[in-house]
Formats: sequence, C-alpha cells, structure tokens
Amino acid sequence: MLTARELERAFSQLPTQVSFVRRPDQIPGDLRLPWRTCALVLVLDRCRGKTANIEQVHLLVWALRSSDTRQMLDRWFRGERKPDEVPVRYDPSLTRTIALAVAAGLLQRNANHTLTLSRRGRDLAKAVWTDENVMALEKNFLRRLPVNISQKQVRELLEWR
Repeated sequence: MLTARELERAFSQLPTQVSFVRRPDQIPGDLRLPWRTCALVLVLDRCRGKTANIEQVHLLVWALRSSDTRQMLDRWFRGERKPDEVPVRYDPSLTRTIALAVAAGLLQRNANHTLTLSRRGRDLAKAVWTDENVMALEKNFLRRLPVNISQKQVRELLEWR
C-alpha cells in the first residue's frame, strides 16, 4: 500500500493542489483513496484491452468492497443471479477517484466514454498484482473472474432475463 508521503509525491506533479489532512476517526478501507485507486487500476487491468466503460468499472469496484458483494458477483458470473439480491450501487466517489487517476496519468478517458489504463496505470497494476501483501482478497477475487471481462458480459449481468 502506498504511504502518505508517496501519495503526496505522486500528487505533487498534478496541476492542482491536493492536500492530506489527518482525521481523528479512521476511514473504512474501501473509502480510502489508495485502496480505491488500486482497485480501479486492478479492475481496468482485468478488462478486455485494459479498457472499460463506466458501468463495468462501477460493477467491478462495487464487487470488491466486501465478501458479500464478491460472492454475489461470483454467482452472477455462474448464472445464479437471484431476483431478491441487491442491485449494484453506483458510487459517486468513484467519479472523483477516476478524475484523480486521470489527473495522475494512471488512465485516460476515451472519446467513446470508456477508460483505458495508461502505461503508468499498467505499471501500478503490475506492482499491486506482484505484491502478495497488498489487496490479497481483492486480487484473489479478480483472478476467479473470467479473463478479459468484456462490456457485453457486464451489460448482460446487469440486465434481467
């Protein structure tokens, strides 16, 4: 996991000012910027062509958040979706994470409204994949999903049949 000092160095290269303030209460892991940024690059790394639309990103990052959501998506990919299961929650803070990742040069927005990992983003994804102490549960889950998750697969998961 990146330290605050490493994040400050990374964000110091941005054209806008980013500041980090210590808070008295702990923030849950899935709301922390380092976790969210790493989750985003891991998810994009697992998508076909290292590219995903916003629905794919929301679905897969949402699934990473807890064991319940990971199990639910596992079932969905096996075709075992239940009508009473909670639908995907679209997280407004993911939009901010995406904007920061674009500004940090980790990914790019494409004309067709998709996101693609940049060289820098692929390097971060590779570093996270190779460090066994970082995001182990999340990486194990992503490894179980189909290789090169496509936009079509995600669209089919989100549609009722």
